[in-house]
Amino acid sequence: MAKKSTKKAAPKKSAKPAKKTAKKAAPKKTAKPAAKPAAKKGFDAVAARAHVLKTLDFASGINKKLVADWPADKLAHQDTPCDNHPLWTIGHLGVSNHWFASLYDGKPAVDAKLEATYGGKSKPSANASDYPSMAETMKLYEEGMARLKKALTTPKDPLTKPQQMADWVSDTIHAAQLAVWHEGWHGGQLSTLRRSLGLPGVMS
Repeated sequence: MAKKSTKKAAPKKSAKPAKKTAKKAAPKKTAKPAAKPAAKKGFDAVAARAHVLKTLDFASGINKKLVADWPADKLAHQDTPCDNHPLWTIGHLGVSNHWFASLYDGKPAVDAKLEATYGGKSKPSANASDYPSMAETMKLYEEGMARLKKALTTPKDPLTKPQQMADWVSDTIHAAQLAVWHEGWHGGQLSTLRRSLGLPGVMS
């Protein structure tokens, strides 16, 4: 009998797994450069002045509405001697705007009579005959406002200082802001008097 071979059969080599085809990496997207922050614009003094003058027109318009329907026989009406009635208030605002304008146009503000009647040191009189008619007083007011706006827009540089010394007025923008405040200050007083007379509001 033939002898059985004692040699063990060599284990079969397992087939090597097929090599995976390497995937090509997707091309990297080039990052977009970060947007540059918008450059900060400098202070636009011309635009600022125009803005304040627009507000001045608004305040002026309200004050004119406040007195437009005022009873003719109540134009010097005061609830107390401290009240500023329409005949004095409108004249005072007109004289004040002439004064603001004089800081820039170099011309005199108003004559001594108007200053004595409506100036900062004057006091309202309850006697309507001490004042011109409301039509004349309103004319003074309109002239003062027109002169003020012209005087404040004449300098090309809105930060121009006043020609005359006024340590509490720094430039045309500041002068316009003060004029707005002044209109509002006296408008509030007119509004209170309107309520005491039973007149309707004007902010509708």
